[in-house]
Formats: sequence, C-alpha cells, structure tokens
Amino acid sequence: MNLHVITPVINEADNLRVLLPFLVSELAGRGSITIADGGSTDETASVIAANPGVRHLLCDRCGRATQMNEAARNHVPEADVVYFVHADTTPPKGFYNDIQSSVKAGNDVGCYRFKFDTFHPLLSINAFCTRFKGLACRGGDQSLFLTHRAFDELGGFRDMKIMEDYDIIQRTWASDFNFHVMPRNILVSARKYRVNGWYRVQMANLKVFRMYKAGAPQEAMVSTYKQMLDPW
Repeated sequence: MNLHVITPVINEADNLRVLLPFLVSELAGRGSITIADGGSTDETASVIAANPGVRHLLCDRCGRATQMNEAARNHVPEADVVYFVHADTTPPKGFYNDIQSSVKAGNDVGCYRFKFDTFHPLLSINAFCTRFKGLACRGGDQSLFLTHRAFDELGGFRDMKIMEDYDIIQRTWASDFNFHVMPRNILVSARKYRVNGWYRVQMANLKVFRMYKAGAPQEAMVSTYKQMLDPW
C-alpha cells in the first residue's frame, strides 16, 4: 500500500519539529509526506527541509480544505490511500499497519479515536466519546484516511472555511463507502483548552456544530468561533 500523508499548516514549525521525524520513521519508505503550506511566516520551511523526502507544497490558496485538496489532487497521484493529519496531533506507532489492515478489511474511509496530551477529567470524557460513530463525536483532529477511489468519487473536501471534515464524513455515510473508527488513539494537543478553558471551548464547539447542522453560512460560523475563543 502506497500511503500519502498530508498535513495542512500555517505557522506550525514547533509542532512539525516533533511530527515530521515521527512520520518519516513510521512510514519507512512506504509512501510520501506532503506539508500543504497556506503561507507560513515562521520556520516551517527550514523544519521541512531538515526532513529529507518531505515535500513542501506552497499552496495557491490559504484554507485547510483547499490546502488538503491541492496536495491530494496534484501530487503523488499514484497513492493508494491519502491520510490527513493535523500538525498538532501524533498518530499512534504503527499507523501505517492500522490503515492497511482497515483498508484490507473493506473500509474506504476511517479515523482514530483520540486522547489529549494533557490530563483533565472533562477532557477524558471528550476523548471517550470518540469511540462512537455519531457525527458530534468526530473531528479533523482524529485524522482521516481515504482510499484514492473514495477521495476521487466523493470529490475531495468541499471549499469550506470550517467543518470540512464533518462534511466529508457525512458524504461518506451517504455513499456506499465503509467508514471505520480504528480502535486506537491519536494524541491531540489540548492547546485550545489550555488557552480558553474547557467550558468556553465546549460552548463554542456546541454553538458552531448546531449552526453547521442548521445550514448556517461559513462566514457566520468562523465569526462565531473567533468571537467566543481566544487564538491558540
């Protein structure tokens, strides 16, 4: 299986210093890695350059969905599976084998459960819920793999400013493609919670999720998030 790992970034040099050596080691020549850069002004370029074989893609447009699409559609088209990983997460060791086993079992799209890098009883509740299939239990931090065929037939990510991961999962469920929550955890940064506190983040997430389900405009959801939370 040829696996194409794609990480969308804007100014994530510190996280890439940890993530990239891990990805390179785990992939071990069984695929490729692209950092889809939406216009970083930090040391992202030099961090990528320090990891031979990692492609630094300077994207035409900024936006996580468009960056991921550009990397998936225009680079390494021979990949059997594309795997989208946020810069502030770390997949478990052996993620290549997990994805390969899931695909061989007939799954076209899948993600991990997650746990946070900081212990807090309330964050543990959030993490526990990610073992369930419901849309409210999903999110891009869990990472997402799609077979090349599934990505192409679903049309990739829609040109959205927010909630693009929820959208593509919903479209997967509405299709004939099988979705699988792999029974291991990806490690997710709790930086958003450290800056804003659990309650503020939960209220913002709930508000924006309800707006999304009600068909609110993208700009309104982005504005709501910015109003309710401090940058992290």
